Amino acid sequence: MTRTRIALISTTAAASMLGAALPAFAQAPAPAPMYAPAPAPAPMMAPAPAPEPAAVMPAAPMMAPMAADDMTGSVGLGVGVAAGTSLIVPDTANLMLKYWMSDAMALVPRLSLGMSKTKDVDASWGFAPEILADFTLLKGASTRLDAGIGIGFSVSKVPPADAAIDIYIPVQLGVEHFFTRWFSMGIAINERFLDFQKQGDPWTVGIGLDTLSYMGSLFIYTD
Repeated sequence: MTRTRIALISTTAAASMLGAALPAFAQAPAPAPMYAPAPAPAPMMAPAPAPEPAAVMPAAPMMAPMAADDMTGSVGLGVGVAAGTSLIVPDTANLMLKYWMSDAMALVPRLSLGMSKTKDVDASWGFAPEILADFTLLKGASTRLDAGIGIGFSVSKVPPADAAIDIYIPVQLGVEHFFTRWFSMGIAINERFLDFQKQGDPWTVGIGLDTLSYMGSLFIYTD
C-alpha cells in the first residue's frame, strides 16, 4: 500500500514538472542549423546592348553632263550666213525668227527679200516668205540636232521674163550650236520636197531631191 502511494506521488510530480516545462520548450527558439544555407546566386548581368551600326554616308551621285538650257518661250532674231572670200558673213537678204514653243519644238518664220536695178533695165526682184516647224531630235550640252518641215511661197521677176510663182514644202535637217544662252550658229541641209512652179502660162509640179541646198544661220536670243 505504501509502495503504491509513493509511485503515484512520483508519477504526479513528474507529470507536474513536465507540464511546467512544455511552455518553456514552446517559447524557446528553434536550434540553429548545423550548416548555414548557401547564399542565393547573384543575378546574372544582362548582356550589353549591341552597338548601333555606324551611319553610312550616301554616295555622291556621279556628275552627269551639263544639259543645255530650256529654251521654252525664247525668241531668236537671226540672219542667214554665207561664205565670203575669207570669212563667213551675214546674208541680210535672208531674215529669220525662231520661237521656241517648247524645249523640243520651235517655229521658224523666214523671209527672203531682194531687189536689183540696172540702168535702162527693169528691176529684178524676189519675195519669198516661209515657215518651218523645227523639232529637236538630239540635245547635248551645247549642240542640238533638229529636223523640220514647213511650207513656203515665193514670187520673183527677172526681166524680160514673166513673173515666176513657186509654192513648195521644205524639209530640213541641221545642227545648232549654242556658244552662250543667247547666241547660236547653225548649218542645215534644205530640200524643197514638193514644188509647184508657174511662169507665164506653163506650170510644173516636181517631187524629188534635186533642189538640195545648204543653209547657215546666226541667232541672237532673248532670255
